[in-house]
This record gives sequence, C-alpha cells and structure tokens, in this order.
Amino acid sequence: MNSFEFYNPVKIVFGVGSVEQIGIEVSKYGKKALIVSYDDVSFYGDLFDRIHVKLRENGVAYADYFGATANPKISEAVKGIELGKKEEVDTVIGVGGGSAMDLSKVIAAGILYPHDLKRMIKFSHSDDSWFIPPTQALPIIMVPTLPATASEMNATAVITDDDTLRKSYVWEPACLYPKTSILDPVLTLTLPAYQTACGAIDAVSHVVEPFFFSDEATYGNLELHDHMQFGVIRAIYDNIPKVLENPNDLELRGLMQFSATVGLNGWLTCGTQGWTPMHQMGHVLSSHYKATHGATLACMMLAWMRYFATKKQNERFVKFTRWMFDTNDLLKAADIFEEKIKSFNVQTRISQFGCSEDSLEELTQGVVDVSFSADGTLASIPPITREEVYEIYKLSL
Repeated sequence: MNSFEFYNPVKIVFGVGSVEQIGIEVSKYGKKALIVSYDDVSFYGDLFDRIHVKLRENGVAYADYFGATANPKISEAVKGIELGKKEEVDTVIGVGGGSAMDLSKVIAAGILYPHDLKRMIKFSHSDDSWFIPPTQALPIIMVPTLPATASEMNATAVITDDDTLRKSYVWEPACLYPKTSILDPVLTLTLPAYQTACGAIDAVSHVVEPFFFSDEATYGNLELHDHMQFGVIRAIYDNIPKVLENPNDLELRGLMQFSATVGLNGWLTCGTQGWTPMHQMGHVLSSHYKATHGATLACMMLAWMRYFATKKQNERFVKFTRWMFDTNDLLKAADIFEEKIKSFNVQTRISQFGCSEDSLEELTQGVVDVSFSADGTLASIPPITREEVYEIYKLSL
C-alpha cells in the first residue's frame, strides 16, 4: 500500500428527521446564513419554510439564493457571491444535490476570494500559471437531498465556465470541507426515479474509477481496499432496483444516502491512485449537452470497459468484471452492465444526448483543453492519448 495522509473534518448528522437540527448546527458558526439551492425549489414542498423556522429559533438570520442549475456556472456563483456580500452573511448552507452543494462551496470561498473567480477553478491541468486556489471560506453546512456526489463530505467543487463551457473543479482541503452535513433520508423520498438512478450510478462510478485505476505493482496487499470498494459498489448497485420499486422505504433511502457519502469521502482511496479519466470525459458531455452527470458516467464506464477489452490490458478491469458479473470477458460484462442500466431508464449511449460522430472532435478537444497533463496524456493507468479519447467516445455513440 502506498504511503498517504488522510484528513476529513466533516461532522455527519444522519437519520430520519435530522434536518430539524439545522438551526442548532448553523448557530455554532454564524449569525446569518446564505441558503443556496436550485432555481426551482417547488419540488421540495415546505422544506425551506421548515429550515427558516429552525434558523430563526436558534437566532440565525438568512438570505435565500435559489440560483443553482443542474450544471452550475461561474455566473451563478458570481450572483450568489454578490448577494452574500450585500447581506453580510457569515455562513453558507447548501441544500440539494451535488450541483447546489458545489455551488455553495464556490460561493463560500468566493465571498472572501480577492481575485477573479475563474482563477479559483483549475480549468487547465497542463498550465497552473493562472490557477490560484482559495485559502479561506465561510463555514459551510450541507443538507444533501440527492445521494450521488458526496460533496457533503469532501473538499471538491465542480463548476462550468459560461464562456468556454469548460467544466472543472477546485479541490482545497484547507477551506472547502463542510463543517457539518445533515443526511436526512426523508429528504430523498420525493426524488424522481430517473434522478434516483442517475445519482446511484454516479456514486458507483466514484468507486469504480479507483478500483479500475489502482496500480497493482504499488498497491501491496489489496485485500482491504478491494473489499471495501467492492462492498460499497454492490451496496449501491444491488439496491437501485429495490429503491426504485419501493421509493418510500426509508431504510433503503438511508442506505443509498450514506453509501454515496462513503463513496467519495476519501476512505476508499487512501493509498491508491486518484485518476478519474471517466469523469473528465463525462464532464465535457454534461457541459456541452446539459446531460445528467450520472448518465454521462454510465456511458463512460461502459465505453471504457469495451475499449480495454479490445485495445489495452488492465487486470483491474478483469478483476472487477469477475467479481461483479462472474466473467473474465469484459465485452460480456459490459453488455450485462448496459442491460441493467437500461432497466433503470438511464442513457447508456452518448448519441442519446444528441452526440453524433461529427461531435467527437469537439468533445475530444474539450477533454484535452481541461484535463490533459503537460505530457499530452489523460491521467489513467495506462495514460490515455488524444486519439484514444476519441476512440472511447466513438465506442460510446
């Protein structure tokens, strides 16, 4: 196992009805909060009324910023920062899925950030000269309502540049970890079936990538990590059909919620490689076609399995398919996986987002612009060239 350092200071408050503690938790850090959520919050019913009441009961004033979209943009963060400064808030509350939570992180840091906001986001992996990471942020409280990204327990935020459509991230443990995250399974009950399934697939992909792209030669004894990772993958994957069939089952909803949090809070990647090439390719799809993040990752996982079946050897892929689908045949495993995802009514081909072969050059260039390293490859095991990115997209049509 590789040497590593691990740090995660996030307090988790989990359980049915735990959202009622929002006022108590926020009052530990400030007196006025900016509440960040989507541009349409009607599907939440009276949730925000309840949050407002609990904040007032604990002496916390608030301002609402309902400006997040499914793939949040720099312009949305700028508006939130302007409102936060005007209202003189001292804390930020993110309510929603990964998009709302990521936007809340950028806003919390942006209120204190002295530079052009775009310099906070790593829009190029090959040139760091423009990038200035944040060094401070207002305290952040998260209320996740979609099990998927684990933004509630990590220090990463993903956002898109309006002008270039480049989608990238900022990762800063020094200031972007939430102080507290409240995981209330009740808040996930109203999720539509499609969003439930896409969120679950997103969460699966967060664990599949470190499983695929861990280096056997430096990994030492793989027993611990492999079983931890595979356990989380199976816990989510096996329960997707159950939660779709029984959407009001709070035990299932809670299992999906905490499993997604564990999937990307750092526990499963200690001492492993951190490459996320599937995500880098998925980001370009979501920024160009407004495709749901989990659906883009469904397409990418399948395409990568098929590519490695015919072009490159990676024993991690074979181990995954043997454990997951009881076969050493990657093509057969990809077919089984695809039929399962289709049964959830989630897209498995990028042509379903509107992509065609004519789109592939633009998509490939998008990956190169944001995610390629200075050596001209996409970080992976083994590294992926520009031509191979194109071929993988082509396989996913």
